[in-house]
Amino acid sequence: MLRRLGLLATVLAVAGCGSGTEDLARRAADEFASAVSAGDSARICSLLTERAREHVDCAAVDLPGGEVEEVVVWGDAARARTASDTLFLRELAVGWRVSGAGCHPVPDRPYSCEVGGP
Repeated sequence: MLRRLGLLATVLAVAGCGSGTEDLARRAADEFASAVSAGDSARICSLLTERAREHVDCAAVDLPGGEVEEVVVWGDAARARTASDTLFLRELAVGWRVSGAGCHPVPDRPYSCEVGGP
């Protein structure tokens, strides 16, 4: 009986960690989508990874905004989808940041992104 309770506690603890990570990734994706919808270039830039900012003029970013519908997390990487966009995120020391935005699947190839990449 104690062994089963210990196993149950472990399963619940691991499940809680996963959902917390997904919530944090979703929050970053929501913030980015809201910044895009509002045209807030300073906020857009602050939510991008350094690498994603390298070749983009944040004031000229023209991406679809929208509500985040789905988030899938794999360790320190995540994919978030809105009705009209796919975002890729990375977990950094400062929190989750968008590494790719305006991404669309390309048959037999990785996603093509307007900002950064997967």
